Amino acid sequence: MNPTKNRKEVSLDNQTMAILQIQADREGRKLKNYMEHILKEKANEFEITEEYKALMDAMLDKQQNGKLNSNSWDTFKVEISR
Repeated sequence: MNPTKNRKEVSLDNQTMAILQIQADREGRKLKNYMEHILKEKANEFEITEEYKALMDAMLDKQQNGKLNSNSWDTFKVEISR
């Protein structure tokens, strides 16, 4: 097995599996290969929205201006363990 890949178990209902098998057959792929293919495609569709960019820019501005109220991970762990 390729050490750069992770194994995950997925449970799907019979109807979903049947639909995926039909689609895999149409593309001339094995079911497992087809599922990996469509999951990679879906993962690569990720886009950072303008709303998210604006939110991150605002957070960075607050941090640079000293207005961001945050704690270090160590401080947080101490606070929650009380």
